[in-house]
Amino acid sequence: MHGRQKKIMSNEEVTISIDATQSGERSLREILQERARILSEVPASEEKGGGISILSFQLGAELYGIELVYLTETRQSVPLRHVPCAPSHLAGIMSLRGELLPAVDLRPILGLPQQEPPKIAPALLILSLKGNKLAVVVDQAQDILTFPVKELRPPPLSLEPERALLITGELLVKARPLSLINVEKLFQEPRLAGETTQEMIWV
Repeated sequence: MHGRQKKIMSNEEVTISIDATQSGERSLREILQERARILSEVPASEEKGGGISILSFQLGAELYGIELVYLTETRQSVPLRHVPCAPSHLAGIMSLRGELLPAVDLRPILGLPQQEPPKIAPALLILSLKGNKLAVVVDQAQDILTFPVKELRPPPLSLEPERALLITGELLVKARPLSLINVEKLFQEPRLAGETTQEMIWV
C-alpha cells in the first residue's frame, strides 16, 4: 500500500441504516466508524503528513469527493418535491424524518451540463456545517477513500474562477481526476444563500 486505503461501497452497503424503519439511509455513526477503521490502517509514517477521508461520487461523467467530516448520511432513490419557478440549482425539497431540506443540483454551480430536475433523486448526500444542512443530488455515491494530504494537487488553472473557488484540489483515482468539493465555500455560495435548513427560501 502507498498510503491510500479504499473501501468499495456497493449500492446495498450505502443504504444500510441503524434505524430499520428508514430505508435508503446510512448513519453518521457508521460512516465515522468506517473512517476511523481506514485511518487506523494508514502507516504511521504517512499519518505524520496528515490524511483526508472522503466519499467519492459521480456527477455526470466527472468524479468528485466530499470530506467525511461534513457528511451526515447518504440516501438513495429519494422522491423530491418540485418547487415552482425555482432556480436551476434547486432540484426540489426532500423530507428527512420530517425535516425539510433543499436538494441542490451542483451541475449549474459547477458549470456542468444541466438536466431536467429528477422526480426521484438517484442518490443524495446530506451535508452539515454549523447547524445548517443541504442535500446534494448526485448520480451515484461510490467509494470511501483515505489519502495523504500531499497527494492533493491545486485545482487546474484552466478552471473557471467561480468553479475553482468550490474545489479544494484534485487527486488521481485509478488514473481519473477527482475534484474535492470545498464544502465551506459551497455553503457560502451566493446562489445558495438562504437555502439551508435555518433560512430556506420558498420561491
